[in-house]
Amino acid sequence: MASNEARTQSNCYNISTQSQLPWGVRKERQTFPSGINIDIEVKPGEFILRTLFAEFTVQAERKIDLVLAEVLERPLSKSLQRGEDALFDQLLSAFGSVAEHCLPSLLRTLFAWYDRQGVDSSLSQEHRLRADSKNKNDLQEKTEKDYLHERRDLAVEFIFCLVIIEVLKQLSVHPGHDDLVNYIENLAFKHFRFREGAQTGPNAQNVNIIADLYAEVIGVLAQSRFQSVRKRFMAELKELRSKEPSPITTHSIISLLMGMKFFRVKMVPIEEFEASFQFMQECATYFLEVKDKDIKHALAGLFVEILVPVAATVKNEVNVPCLKTFVEMLYSHTLDLCTKKKHSLALFPLVTCLLCVSQKPFFLQNWHYFL
Repeated sequence: MASNEARTQSNCYNISTQSQLPWGVRKERQTFPSGINIDIEVKPGEFILRTLFAEFTVQAERKIDLVLAEVLERPLSKSLQRGEDALFDQLLSAFGSVAEHCLPSLLRTLFAWYDRQGVDSSLSQEHRLRADSKNKNDLQEKTEKDYLHERRDLAVEFIFCLVIIEVLKQLSVHPGHDDLVNYIENLAFKHFRFREGAQTGPNAQNVNIIADLYAEVIGVLAQSRFQSVRKRFMAELKELRSKEPSPITTHSIISLLMGMKFFRVKMVPIEEFEASFQFMQECATYFLEVKDKDIKHALAGLFVEILVPVAATVKNEVNVPCLKTFVEMLYSHTLDLCTKKKHSLALFPLVTCLLCVSQKPFFLQNWHYFL
């Protein structure tokens, strides 16, 4: 029995041991908390993945504890964004590298970690409702506790998004896996839904930061699963457009539109380019139809976000019919709106972008308006 215990202990990385590398150098092995055991009697690939995840869980908990010790008003990006922690950035890069070989199992493990964190936006609402029945002093205490709980959830979301963004960059070499794609889409689009009351309180800025991170997730996902993202976005937009006009509906549509701001047009192959601008034409049709000023301005901002990278690299693509049609659909209407003071500031950047991606004859015919 004693020999079995010794063997088990030597096979786990919960103590500091040394091993000899193939070229003769002795290297001390990574140490982890006693609750994390890594069996070395597994295949090399599985061992690497387990070691990475063990390190990830340790670093994630450390970073979560760090942000919980800060004041509630401090933006999470100040502590968690890329470039703030060289060790964690290196870990993210490692996840991106191994994802090329084991992306499905890596994503499933990440999802399992995320689910175990117990992130649930409805939980904080339940706490607040329960606090309403208490006296004023207790209400203040409960509210602060709720905000702290919410801050932890947001920190988990932040870390989760950073890893997912790195991993999804390898999704193009892993066709299929619709279940994993649907999981990510469901999670991301849930964060694009406008929640009344979420824009107040000490965590308001962090809620917006997380929504932007999920928008970045969707942007990376769309590079390899564009049709799936497009279908989901249009379905969500159709549902919102079917609702009665109201300030809540307007804010919800704008939040959804902002969820696509990291979408980037793929210049090659030409089929991908055409598919992207067919999607842009669908959005342009909505832009022409919608009467709400705020939604129109949000759409214009979204078009600019997407068109600026295109304008920086476009050459012969200006002759592709779908891009030509898109420019012609929007230019005259947008230029007319720019003459109105309430639209000029928001829509003028779109006018310039449309000219930058237009054909030469169209540009020469219309640029004089800027004189």
